[in-house]
Amino acid sequence: MSTKMNARMSGLALSVMVLAAVSGCAATPAPASTPSSTATSTPAPTDTPSTAPTTAPSDTPAADPADPSTWVITDTGVGPIAIGDDFAGTFGALPAPWENDPAQCSWSAWWSGSAGGPGMYFARDSAVDPGPIHLISVYTAAETPSGENMPRTAEGLGLGSTADQVLAAYPGAQQGTAQMGNTTWLRLPGEGAAHVFFEFREGADSASNVVVTTLPEPPYEVCG
Repeated sequence: MSTKMNARMSGLALSVMVLAAVSGCAATPAPASTPSSTATSTPAPTDTPSTAPTTAPSDTPAADPADPSTWVITDTGVGPIAIGDDFAGTFGALPAPWENDPAQCSWSAWWSGSAGGPGMYFARDSAVDPGPIHLISVYTAAETPSGENMPRTAEGLGLGSTADQVLAAYPGAQQGTAQMGNTTWLRLPGEGAAHVFFEFREGADSASNVVVTTLPEPPYEVCG
């Protein structure tokens, strides 16, 4: 066999070996593809902090005893006034214009804003002295209730809120009619000893009173 023929055959064999090597590489998945698919199918550890609760203490402003607009209504109290706390001690810690008349209705303390505007009061059992607070009320006598600059729930409900708004926020609220006074109320659900009540005057759809109490329903009067 001639030298030229040997060279051609050697070149052909080399070409076939190269093509076979290339084909083998293309047909075999690259090892790097396995880690990449595994990484994308597993949630990144950084996802966990994003689901952290948004109700951190820093998100809720502290109640300023002199500014009722910073107070939050819950089934445990209103701002710094808590159901079950000592009546006299709580009253003593509140600034003017909170008042208490030892001679008349000594079991209640009240706060009044501008003339004809909304107000607040809290009370203990008249027969228990000293005694714990069992009633807190945020109220208004205005024909068109407005809760501006007054305590509200965490959902923004308060004086002036409609029954539909309350029921939208609390579908499980219980509806009832007062035994005296021809008012209706919505009692918010809860597991504690006290409940939040939204009261509505006869024929009105806006709340004129928001009460937190351990009583079965808001009383008709406190100092009668």
